[in-house]
Amino acid sequence: MADLMNIGRSGVLAAQERLQVTSNNIANAGTEGYSRQVAEQRTSQSLFLAGKFVGTGSYVADVTRVYNSYSARELHLSVSQLANAKTSYAKADELNQVFSVSGDAIPESLNNAFNAINNMADIPSDLSARDNVLVALGQLSGSFDTMAESLTSQLRQTNEQVITTVDRVNAITKELADINSQMQKVAGKDLQLLDYQNQLITELSDYVQVNVIEQEQGVKSVMMGGAAMLVSGPNQLELGTTDGDPVRHELRYTIDTGSQKITLDGRNVGGQLQALADYRDNVLLPAERDLGKMALGIADSMNRTQANGFDLNGNVGQNLFADINSAEMAIGRSASSGNNAGGTETRVFIDDIDQLTGGKYTMSFDGANYQLTDEHGATSTMVQDPSDPTRYSSAEGFSVVMDTSGGAPVAGDKWAIMPTANAAKGLNLKIEDPKLLAAAGYSIETSTGDGQASLLSVDRTHANFPSGEVSLSVTPNDPLSVPPGQNTYQVTDPDGNVLDNGVYTGNTVNAMGFEVQIDNNTTASSGFSMNLDFAVGDNANAVEMGKIPNIKLLDGGKSTLIDTFQGVITEVGSQAAAAEVGMNSAQAVFAQAQNRVESESGVNLDEEAANLLRFQQAYQASARIMTVAQETFDTLFTSLR
Repeated sequence: MADLMNIGRSGVLAAQERLQVTSNNIANAGTEGYSRQVAEQRTSQSLFLAGKFVGTGSYVADVTRVYNSYSARELHLSVSQLANAKTSYAKADELNQVFSVSGDAIPESLNNAFNAINNMADIPSDLSARDNVLVALGQLSGSFDTMAESLTSQLRQTNEQVITTVDRVNAITKELADINSQMQKVAGKDLQLLDYQNQLITELSDYVQVNVIEQEQGVKSVMMGGAAMLVSGPNQLELGTTDGDPVRHELRYTIDTGSQKITLDGRNVGGQLQALADYRDNVLLPAERDLGKMALGIADSMNRTQANGFDLNGNVGQNLFADINSAEMAIGRSASSGNNAGGTETRVFIDDIDQLTGGKYTMSFDGANYQLTDEHGATSTMVQDPSDPTRYSSAEGFSVVMDTSGGAPVAGDKWAIMPTANAAKGLNLKIEDPKLLAAAGYSIETSTGDGQASLLSVDRTHANFPSGEVSLSVTPNDPLSVPPGQNTYQVTDPDGNVLDNGVYTGNTVNAMGFEVQIDNNTTASSGFSMNLDFAVGDNANAVEMGKIPNIKLLDGGKSTLIDTFQGVITEVGSQAAAAEVGMNSAQAVFAQAQNRVESESGVNLDEEAANLLRFQQAYQASARIMTVAQETFDTLFTSLR
């Protein structure tokens, strides 16, 4: 009877424990990260009695959770991909909204400015019409400044998101390291702690791509993107950020090993952190540089046209906007790598806006030459200027001047070159007096030979200032000859009579009250025809200025100013649309992975309800065994009285 009682008792205890496990599953059906638990029931060891083995009941050997490490890895990867895609879309869409809303002010103010210029061309002597031009140009400058500030705000916000995300990553990895310590103490038996551990890893997958290395006793080490260890057993390796090199606002990641901080070379970390870095480097900053290219196009074309005319005082037109190579327009065009062994600094000059790409380059020194590498990996050798050994030109419309006052360059030194960066912030109007708008025109054209010339200034009070058309011929000496000879010039009237002649040094001819700059490429015996007459009602230059919006000034003669801006909007919009497609695709992959995990580890209430009934019946049946054993024992005891 004792054996029968023990068998019934073991069945009651086993059924009771399985009922408890099933009840816990039902209670946690809505708990995020909970894995279904299973009680493993086994038969007790048999006894050999009277020549045969007799069963002795059952017991619950262990309570385990239903967990598939392969499905979990697939889920973690899909979580990382979805977070990356969602963040990419959110940021690209946000930038698209900035250009769609705030960006409307730029084409609108550009149209208003040139409408005002065309009105000035109709009545060039009217000060109110001229004043309207300055107001419209000021609004154009303000539109660029507002847009530039919006992009700067986007950059600042993105970097703040990076730092905030890194802080959350560190909080999670600290908890995971603590859990690993606890797991070692309980030999990995705490199922709730294992679930919480997995839930933290799933959350971590949202921020970075994780690679989980499972060890004994439930301990899990975690790598970030396969590139850096974040959790090693009970030890946390803290993730951090540091200024970009050479561009400070392009933040990089670091890993603190305890004894040193290691700067990670790549940014292939996955998750939100990857998306934020990719958005900043591949969407936001290129858009800012393209906007800068447009600003440079406006400043250069307007300043050049202004210089081709006379203002209301009869003087050569001054710059309307800051010069494209002025200090305020050149901020942030280059940066030196912090690893440079030499002390050479660089300054970037715009030579031809038509050739600018709006790209970012890496310039490196190999000990003899300067190599230029663009964002696509294409390389070229920069050409040294024969007249200025510190200046090196590229085929991309810019040149770089080397300042070696801090030390000569050393092989391996590198610099970041961004010719159009920050230009939108520097598009500042430089004229306040409407009389200084150069509406009247003059002519100075090449008549013989090769070369170019530009008028720098006029002094109409000069006794011999020419009227009508005159010819200027120059004979520049070879600039490389030693010792240098004297350059000569001659001014004649249309009949060939000599009005003035003499010598000039450098590349500037100053004669008869006018000053002309001769291009360095001008060859011997070059001639120029000029007409410097001025009339208050002349609108020739204002008409030319009004044509600027229709001229293809940029991208190798392929784009007008508005084309460039529309190109930026189109590119940003395309990237937002592509990011949305990627997000929808990642969502589908995530749903599949999540369903696979749920089908294995999730709680099915119908199944648990059936188990509850089955284990209840087993409990009742086992209890009945104990009752039968008691009744049988009582019957036997009564029969022996």
